[in-house]
Amino acid sequence: MKTIFDYKPTQEELKELFSYNETERTMTYGFSIIPIDKHHYISIVNAEEALFDIAQLLELRSDSVEARKIWKQIPEIEKQYRAGFDNNIRPV
Repeated sequence: MKTIFDYKPTQEELKELFSYNETERTMTYGFSIIPIDKHHYISIVNAEEALFDIAQLLELRSDSVEARKIWKQIPEIEKQYRAGFDNNIRPV
């Protein structure tokens, strides 16, 4: 599974995306605080969540072309993300 770690995120990018704590080398993911390494990250996320994080990282880097490619793989998650995860999407 491809993750943000394959894109070599900087400390600043990790702070922006996950509330990264440099001193403790941990990050907040949802309501959890986890060690910041690929092994632990993979153990708590599924493939769609990993793609979501990659898309956000690419947007943070202003790489909208590559981000769009990732978003196309997870369109329902993108809809929820763009709506602030606070809407209830119902079929019409």
